[in-house]
Amino acid sequence: MHSIRVAKASENSDNLDYDLVKIDLPKLAESECLIEVHASSVNPSDVKAVLGVMPDLKWPRTPGRNYSGIVVDGDAELIGKEVWGTGGDLGMSRDGSHGEYVIVEAGSIREKPANISMFEAATIGVSWTCAWLGMVRGVNVRKGQKVVVLGANGNVGQASVQLASAVGAQVIAVERSRKDYIGYTSSPVDVVNLSEEEDLLEAIMNRTNGSGADIIMNSVGSPYFEVASKCLASEGAQIIISTFQEENTINLKSFYRGNYKLVGVSNLAYDHVASAGMMDAIFHGFVTGNYRPYSIVEDNKFTLDRVGEAYEIVLKGVARDQVLVVPKK
Repeated sequence: MHSIRVAKASENSDNLDYDLVKIDLPKLAESECLIEVHASSVNPSDVKAVLGVMPDLKWPRTPGRNYSGIVVDGDAELIGKEVWGTGGDLGMSRDGSHGEYVIVEAGSIREKPANISMFEAATIGVSWTCAWLGMVRGVNVRKGQKVVVLGANGNVGQASVQLASAVGAQVIAVERSRKDYIGYTSSPVDVVNLSEEEDLLEAIMNRTNGSGADIIMNSVGSPYFEVASKCLASEGAQIIISTFQEENTINLKSFYRGNYKLVGVSNLAYDHVASAGMMDAIFHGFVTGNYRPYSIVEDNKFTLDRVGEAYEIVLKGVARDQVLVVPKK
């Protein structure tokens, strides 16, 4: 039987302990396909899974939620297709993509846009499905709305800016210490640099003529939750995708009198088959160029032999660009 290499984390993982092991290639179920992985990004949730602090973990397991690659076994009509994918179950309750191959359900198979590379395709899933769940399914971002993105240069932040600007929303990008927005956008973005404008409420109100924001994508959570709640326009919505402090307070009278909405988003709730539907939703935007992939840096590509270095970089938060596992670099 063919032997393959994968990263394996065990239940007693600590300080990013993992093993690079050779295993026999598992036999496919009738409904499954085998993907030869060309690239897989390393997301914070992948590292947290290695550390054992994510929910619904199955031990031992191979980490990795995103992937791009080629179908090499399974449904004959799918073999040879260049595909991309992601899922809340990959690397969590079932083996993920930080290996030479990954096994997925045939119902999750989606061809990647032909105009983006395998490396670019491998970075999209986790961040873009999270942004899509909030900005599109959650609040239905529309032309003319005033949209604030907190942590705009982060992965979900950039995806949120792209989704909002593509439909003609007015985007205000909030950064802790940067004067510019580094990602792609379909229209100009107004940047709030908090190192120069310490009062976030005043900065947003000044940029919305005192009316407040229709949508606030809060990719940071608790540090900005209270002030963001005060920055909403009537019938405005705040989206929460992460937090540092679990318990937060809100003035309920102001909340109901403002007809506000609070939208929580976790794409961990969507397995790789369900996530394929979200990839369908963003596919056309990448094909037309309305959406652009993240930039790829050669120094941030790591072979399986160096996957531990990739985990450390993401854990420390020192990489501004995407971090990739490339099994056959």
